[in-house]
Amino acid sequence: MPVEVKYISSDDTIDLRHLVLREGKPRSSSHMEGDHLKSTKHIGAFADSKCVGILSLFRAKTDHLPGVSQYQLRGMAVDPAYRGKDIGKELVRFSESELKKMKVEMLWCNAREMAVGFYKKLNFEILSDRFHIPEVGPHYVMYKHLN
Repeated sequence: MPVEVKYISSDDTIDLRHLVLREGKPRSSSHMEGDHLKSTKHIGAFADSKCVGILSLFRAKTDHLPGVSQYQLRGMAVDPAYRGKDIGKELVRFSESELKKMKVEMLWCNAREMAVGFYKKLNFEILSDRFHIPEVGPHYVMYKHLN
């Protein structure tokens, strides 16, 4: 299945964020602080002109990686009907390529416990102990060198 990965607007992320990450919560909870900053990048994957996957990249640092250029991957979601088709992998690869062009050294995320295996397959490493985000669940900080 051919997939086109490209930049999108923050507003283009809301439908999938709400469906996959905020189900049962108010639609307004799908907006993230920093969505509209110039430094924030939103990326979408399209199959047959339909947005089937999204992620956002925020210029943010984690205390676990001091002193390096970093971006945080947040709000990654793939339409349930398109899971298992490498959409997430394509989104992350595109993101890594774009961040490398910007000379960003590290990409990190707060990975949901159930997504740790996905990120490990993409060569991310666990950087923290398990922690809990209220109303979301257990997470780990994970990261990847981009050089």
